[in-house]
Amino acid sequence: MKTRFSTFIALGLFVCLQCNFAVGQSTSAYEQVKSSFQTPPQGARPKVYWWWLNGNVDSVRVKEEIAAMDRAGLSGFDLFETGVPPVDTMVEAGPAFLSKESLKVIRVALDEAKKRNMDVGFNMASSWNAGGTWVTPENSAKSIYDSRIEVKGKSGGNIKLPFPEISKIDAAGKTRVIQYQRNGKPVFYQEVAVVAIPLKNGKPDWDPAKIVDISSQFDPESEKLNWKLTGDWEVHRYICSNSGEQLKRPSKYSSGPIIDHFDAQATEAHFLHIINVLTEEMGDLRNTALKSLYLASYEATGFTWTTTLPDVFKSLTGYEINTFLPVLLNQSSFGKGVVEKFMKDYQRTLSELMITNFYKKAREVANAHGLKINSEAGGPGMPMHNVPAEPLKALGALDLPRGEFWINYNAYNDQGVDFLRVVKEVSSASHIYGRGIVEEEAFTSSLNWQEGPFDMKPTGDRAFCEGMNRVVIHGFSHNPSGIGYPGIVYHAGTHFNDKRIWHPKIRPFTDYLARVSAVFQQTDFVADVLYYYGDAVPNYAGPKNGRFMAGLGYDYDVINTEILLQLKVKDGKLVLPTGGHYNLLALEDEGDINPAVLLKIDELVSAGATITGAKPKKVSDRPGGTPAMAAMIDKVWNQNSKAKVVAGKQPFEVLQANNIGPDINYSDIALNTLDYIHYNKNGLDFYFVRNTTDEWVSREIGFRQQARVPEIWDPINGSISPATIYNQSGQYIQLPVSLPPMGSTFVVFKPGKQEVKFSKITGTQQHPPMLNYTPEGVFLMEAGAFEVKKQDQSSSLVNNVHVKTLTGAWEVFFSPEWGGPERRLFPELSSWTDSEEESIKYYSGMARYKKPFYHDVNATLMKDQRVFLDLGNLSKVGEVWLNGEPLGITWAKPYRFDITHKLKAGNNLLEVEIANVWANRIIGDARTDGKDYTYSNVLTTTVVGFGRQRFSWEETPLVESGLLGPVRLITVSPL
Repeated sequence: MKTRFSTFIALGLFVCLQCNFAVGQSTSAYEQVKSSFQTPPQGARPKVYWWWLNGNVDSVRVKEEIAAMDRAGLSGFDLFETGVPPVDTMVEAGPAFLSKESLKVIRVALDEAKKRNMDVGFNMASSWNAGGTWVTPENSAKSIYDSRIEVKGKSGGNIKLPFPEISKIDAAGKTRVIQYQRNGKPVFYQEVAVVAIPLKNGKPDWDPAKIVDISSQFDPESEKLNWKLTGDWEVHRYICSNSGEQLKRPSKYSSGPIIDHFDAQATEAHFLHIINVLTEEMGDLRNTALKSLYLASYEATGFTWTTTLPDVFKSLTGYEINTFLPVLLNQSSFGKGVVEKFMKDYQRTLSELMITNFYKKAREVANAHGLKINSEAGGPGMPMHNVPAEPLKALGALDLPRGEFWINYNAYNDQGVDFLRVVKEVSSASHIYGRGIVEEEAFTSSLNWQEGPFDMKPTGDRAFCEGMNRVVIHGFSHNPSGIGYPGIVYHAGTHFNDKRIWHPKIRPFTDYLARVSAVFQQTDFVADVLYYYGDAVPNYAGPKNGRFMAGLGYDYDVINTEILLQLKVKDGKLVLPTGGHYNLLALEDEGDINPAVLLKIDELVSAGATITGAKPKKVSDRPGGTPAMAAMIDKVWNQNSKAKVVAGKQPFEVLQANNIGPDINYSDIALNTLDYIHYNKNGLDFYFVRNTTDEWVSREIGFRQQARVPEIWDPINGSISPATIYNQSGQYIQLPVSLPPMGSTFVVFKPGKQEVKFSKITGTQQHPPMLNYTPEGVFLMEAGAFEVKKQDQSSSLVNNVHVKTLTGAWEVFFSPEWGGPERRLFPELSSWTDSEEESIKYYSGMARYKKPFYHDVNATLMKDQRVFLDLGNLSKVGEVWLNGEPLGITWAKPYRFDITHKLKAGNNLLEVEIANVWANRIIGDARTDGKDYTYSNVLTTTVVGFGRQRFSWEETPLVESGLLGPVRLITVSPL
């Protein structure tokens, strides 16, 4: 009895210790994430593409611009030299990329960045794709060419085979730039194969089974074929030589060939050349600010070949490629089945070659020199670019996978998938390969000075909800000294440089991006579903809920064949090699199934995994497949067996049948009013929730959490507030959340106990009233009678809100330097663009509003009352002072400040400085015959709602500007 009692005591102590350990872990994690949220580390702060246009770089301005980046809260930059369109004659040419003069300025940039603890990335070419003047023919991009002759009868002996002709113009209509020998042949070429196609009635018989590989009978030195066949044949000679493809848009003196992206030797030579050149100038790169090497998106257009392709093809497919070479250049002559199978095998071979010999080799070389590699690997691919690599695997080969997204513009494929958003694919790759970082080339635009930070927020928040956790703003264009405003810029991007009007006030926006990124970087993504996007190469994941949807209130990760084959099952959950776990695997309906995938599916369902997907029609013709596997399909998809794949049901139906409800839920979830993403760390759960509408939204949201305490973390200002209105209902914690137009917030759940003010609040409307969680308490922001509940007790509550609108005239001070009047009295608030005065109508710059007003100390006498200054609406950024004391900068709705302790009884002075955009001044210059105040290389622009259609500045609509109001003092007291 004593032994049993001792064992019981020991077990109890063990359980207590384990609980204390878990609580300790949660507390430590909470403090760590909280600290990073409130004071984001450098690695969470956004960086920028720093465009060096045409290689024209001024070292004085380099230092000034880096200082401006630092002040703006940026953590660094990716140095990216590029050329400009030929029609752009306003950007003078600088020295060649990586020339001695170029290296001196690069050194200035690296040294200056190091002084400011900023990280630098370096693009591996002047423009893109990878390449340069130093790339030899052996390492340049390659293609395949053929010659054809007919051989009839029983002719024997040696037959001279003509050398394949290489056209002077490529498929894109550009001059093919190839180095030639004196004999007219390319400097680099390699024989690939010689094949014979039988002729029937004078026409080739395109049956691959009848095509004969006669390469062994060909002597490359004499170029003669030792002919031994009888009958009539068409003989093809195939060679590999350079495609002639050049860098996409290099600076004037930096033109050169792109490398062979499928050849490890070419990749290594290219990387070592650049690393060695930089090292000669900078010394050990580990001691510099240079931290990563960047490979821009692969956008080569030439037909692809490389010297090792035949061997790799055979190792992957089990058969020789030679007799199928005619299919490559003449697909229309072959049957559909032959073409489809061969091209799948060919594409899969290219993918493996590119991933292994380009991305993995690049990482190997970079890492050996203390550098990381980042790239839009495998993308932006289908359907935007013909990138041959399987994207998830390519992204997983990197240290820092990167995608991209545009703002104010979409482009859709025939399935309605927006392919200008490559976020979900990148975040999934990072999750399933354990990379930790999800970089995004962010806010790409062609609106040219028409947008402000709040215009960027909705798409930025959408990218966050797809998994972005490091923002790389596209982009900051370098402007040498003496260039006017708004200056020269890269043709696309938000022009996020120090010549932007609102740039001096942009720090709160970058703080916002950093806070969200900091939380995401330190926690682990949570989702219910793994979506296997199939075995196709190339492939694409599409944006969240685009190509695939797990269900309303559910999220998912995308996996490929490589990761699927590594899945394990534990306690009924699918477990990634990285440790991530999921409740369901959903399979893409491909018609056929890879035999290795079929075997793995059988293993997973037998181990207790839940899987859904359509029954395949057959096993694909891949190595490892056998006729017996057809029976395995019937077994695995047999709905009468216990271990099975569920067919004919959507993922959410299967999850709900297993009592797994949505991760979040609310009344009008079918309208997609809210979007979310969920992260976890050591028992802490972080939900980032965004309002997808341009109206205020208040919803009671159910979060699939139990025995947790909710908090509201506001990424706009870094405040953390207890959420004291909530209720545990089954598997959900329900609480009301109010969000401004395009607003967002964190709802955080942690262990512990908290006094609940109310469990529920309702009014006369369908949804909860507008409320504001603050560290000082919860404030209802609308007046009226409400019913509140605490446990089972209900009671009535009357909420009072006092609103005072500041009416009357405002003094507004403009800058005459930019064509504005020195001072005007506005009888009421209105957009500058509504003015009859051209000096105000077309004004771009900052303007300061001044408004004296009287505050009655006894206007309201509510208990613990707080007074908020609400500016109504403004465009684009505002900075506010009350009685000479700064309130801060506001850039996102609601443009609101707590002025409780700054408001004085009696006379007060409100000052608001507004920064708008350059577009209006450019438009004014175009429309009027007066002084030209602006200088830029952008002569036309796009307009919201018209896609990529270009408009002259004269016809471009003006952008609403100024303080628009109404400006109000809102007095409320906490619940």
